[in-house]
Amino acid sequence: MEADERTARTGRPTSWNAYGEAYEDFVSALYVNAIRLRTPTRARLLAGGEFDAEEIEVGTRELVARGLLAATDDADTWRVVPPSESMPRYAAAVERRMETTRATAMQVEALWRRAAGEAPARTLEGLELLLGPEAVAERLALLHRTATSRLWWAVDASPAARRLLEEALLDPDLLAVRDGVRRRVVLDTAMLDDEAALLHLDRSRAAGHAVGVATGMPFSILVADSTAAVVDLTALERDAEGSIAVELPAAVQAISRLLEVVWGLSTPYGRHLREAAQGEARLPLPERDQRILALLTSGASDQVIARQTGVSVRTVERRVRYLMDHLGAATRFQAGVQAARRGWL
Repeated sequence: MEADERTARTGRPTSWNAYGEAYEDFVSALYVNAIRLRTPTRARLLAGGEFDAEEIEVGTRELVARGLLAATDDADTWRVVPPSESMPRYAAAVERRMETTRATAMQVEALWRRAAGEAPARTLEGLELLLGPEAVAERLALLHRTATSRLWWAVDASPAARRLLEEALLDPDLLAVRDGVRRRVVLDTAMLDDEAALLHLDRSRAAGHAVGVATGMPFSILVADSTAAVVDLTALERDAEGSIAVELPAAVQAISRLLEVVWGLSTPYGRHLREAAQGEARLPLPERDQRILALLTSGASDQVIARQTGVSVRTVERRVRYLMDHLGAATRFQAGVQAARRGWL
């Protein structure tokens, strides 16, 4: 009867019959009261008449667990942790739980279907269609945040990748990874004129991660740890329903092997041209030609090199021919090999 009277008076159920949002409302109300008291005690909370002894016991334990209150030497007294410290920490913990929930949604769905006798065919378990660039970009960002050991990303000029890299310009943490995560990023040379993509490579390299460029990647792929992957096909058709998130162990392993091949065929990005120790081996090129050579051996087209160096395409064509003749190379690939052998890259 007392509980019913309190519910009628305050419009709030007591702690032992509150669930979901009602329980959160109860905890929030107790927290606000604790802040108002500055140094909340069991007696002062009881004196307010809004909470009974059991509610105070349950609520203060919850607030201590969330880091919003701190216990003291007196079991009946608590210290309010400054909200400027406690609220961001608690919000970050909630966000981590939300990310984990999203990341495990496919496994939970598969478990539910098996328990309900509605298991899909084995070929569909662990696969999720990602509908459109927004869904793909969201999953790529999620895997960046949740990876714990490695994150490998081969990036073509897909709408999803461009969207995500543009957003990362404003929010650098969007594509950050946890400490200790080994990251590899391979960028298709078609993206060398994309400032957002180049900034991501520079940030990754500055953080000590491996970065490279490759030519002619057919689509984007990302692998997080050994448990999840994304195949991004939005470059083939923007709204195609072919992009997938994968958690099938064999499929993730196969995609990882594909990324190993892509990485093996890529050219390291950002290795500055340097002078060799011997005077005769010093690079006999002006700074502009050094830049052209670096882009040339990275697989960039003459048009991309022109944009990056601020000269005309015709000038680039002349300098590329000069460099190839100087190196005795018949192809751009051979030019890269000869430049590397001479210690110019």
